[in-house]
Amino acid sequence: MCSIHCGAVELSSLYLKKVALRLVGVVIVFSCVGMISTFALKSHHLRKLFVGCIGLVASVAMYGSPLVAMKQVIKTKSVEFMPFYLSFFSFSASSLWLAYGLLSHDLFLASPNLVGSPLGLLQLVLYCIYRNKGKEEEEEEEEGCVKEAVANWDMEKNNAKQIPHQNGSQV
Repeated sequence: MCSIHCGAVELSSLYLKKVALRLVGVVIVFSCVGMISTFALKSHHLRKLFVGCIGLVASVAMYGSPLVAMKQVIKTKSVEFMPFYLSFFSFSASSLWLAYGLLSHDLFLASPNLVGSPLGLLQLVLYCIYRNKGKEEEEEEEEGCVKEAVANWDMEKNNAKQIPHQNGSQV
């Protein structure tokens, strides 16, 4: 019992270290962007361009991150790794921000959402395609196990009653 608990604590501390390192990385990048835009770039236009480009890259990375889940969905033919509401609201939000960015002629707002909207739509399409595939396979597997168990039981029952003779006739 102690080894399981100690292993869980070890795993938990390793996970916390990874999360802390990623958080420190994000804070460092955010601080560097702030320092560069404040001290190195003198004009408002250059600051806006620099921060907008960094935000654009971060937004595209955010919308591209569900590609890993989509790969898993296609591989397993099951949507258990991709929540519907996350996909739906990701598509909705990116589509609305895309419309707002296009209406306000803001390239930095429209560009990442031009990537996010189709990816959100792709997630929804995958969800529609594979939403029942995992359940159907599980049900078929359960039915197969039940049929096999019934067939084995019938064979055992019938073999006890029907013992073939050497000449091929049954008793």
